[in-house]
Amino acid sequence: MTKTIIPVVLCGGTGTRLWPVSREGMAKQLLPIVGEETLLQMTLRRAAGEGFAPPMVIGAHAVRFTIREQVQAVAPQARIVIEPARRDTMAAVALAAAIAATDDPDAVLAVMPSDHLIREGEAFRAAIRTAAEAVAGKGIAVIGVTPTEPATGYGYIKPAVKGTPGAVKVLRFVEKPDEEKAHRLIADGCLWNAGMFCFRAGWLLEALAQVEPEAVRLVRDAVAAMKPDLGMLVPGEAFTRVKAISFDHAFMERTDAAVVVPAAFRWSDVGDWNAVWAASDRDAADNAVRGDAIALDATGNLIHSEDRLVCALGVENLVIVETPDAILVAPRERAQEVKALVGALKERGRPEAVEHLKNHRPWGWYQTMDLGDRFRVKRIVVKPGAKLSLQRHHHRAEHWVVVRGTAEVTIGAEKRILHENESVYIPLGEIHRLANPGRIPVEIVEVQTGTYLEEDDIERIEDEFGRT
Repeated sequence: MTKTIIPVVLCGGTGTRLWPVSREGMAKQLLPIVGEETLLQMTLRRAAGEGFAPPMVIGAHAVRFTIREQVQAVAPQARIVIEPARRDTMAAVALAAAIAATDDPDAVLAVMPSDHLIREGEAFRAAIRTAAEAVAGKGIAVIGVTPTEPATGYGYIKPAVKGTPGAVKVLRFVEKPDEEKAHRLIADGCLWNAGMFCFRAGWLLEALAQVEPEAVRLVRDAVAAMKPDLGMLVPGEAFTRVKAISFDHAFMERTDAAVVVPAAFRWSDVGDWNAVWAASDRDAADNAVRGDAIALDATGNLIHSEDRLVCALGVENLVIVETPDAILVAPRERAQEVKALVGALKERGRPEAVEHLKNHRPWGWYQTMDLGDRFRVKRIVVKPGAKLSLQRHHHRAEHWVVVRGTAEVTIGAEKRILHENESVYIPLGEIHRLANPGRIPVEIVEVQTGTYLEEDDIERIEDEFGRT
């Protein structure tokens, strides 16, 4: 009988394929793309139950507080490990194995992305259990998904025996093919590579060290120097020197110890807006509509509205995505080209390529509502019990108006309570802090005035999140 399985959920991503909703600062797994919960939270719920231990989440430093908040909401016993630098999936997988092996080299890990959609939870868990059983001694098992179309955006797995249930030896991995080759691969019994692996922690480190010894050495050093930080774990500096390469290229394509377990569940990597349309509930005209939108005499469209009313009249098979600062309109069939569009925006220096107007912070979030010469207007929401850093600005003054909840405001040596419809002025250079002592979020409108209004004009005097 296999030991308890430790789910390892990889939460990286660059946020380019579902632009403008996802961006570098908030990739798709941290957003409610196809439901009320985020893809990360759906993954954590799916990888829980009989035979599964509390998960380990490997995440990016830039969004660590968002990850922590989302993980704690659905899996409070999870270990959250924050990469000090983005180093691709080989480093992340090796890191998880090294951490688990310090407790038990025989621990069985199930590594999975956090940004995929699988609705049949029990079928998923059954496949993971089968894979874990196959590698309880040695080897690595990959989950293979039965193709539903000749997709050119996925990798394929060639099993030694076609159409056999259970674990089957992998003959080879095939990189993303063209459509003609994809048809041949499917006819030959190949499966999609969903990027999900099972292995024993100690075995993986030994096997990986045969092909990438320096990477394993650096990861072990990073784990030895790992420190807790605000409820998360941060590996040592050695991790930043690990070679940036995918786990597939570094190991899977070089090992002869791989088996594949065919999966009995439907799967989507939600890799573009067309995939979101396919995974969404649709109306009688085949439109997938989310938010404040109306489709009239329109068919086969995906309409996603976050801020304003979107109306579609007499159009077919379009992606229409509205956010407060950007709108995307494209044929659904060209949805995979959005990544190239983001690249073009970066070349033009457009901040919309990487930044949201709504910026998440460990205490809540803020959003710029208006910006002009020598002024900026922000909407700020602070979570119950949270507080911003004690800080001051050298180039701007601020006016705060409480529109919801109760705010505790520190200005210099004075501390006061503000209720709804009350306001306060913070002079340029004055030490100040905003906190929420209540049980509901506090919302304020902040008006900044001054010669320089960017975020780097913050001198933090004291900060419970360790920021400088």
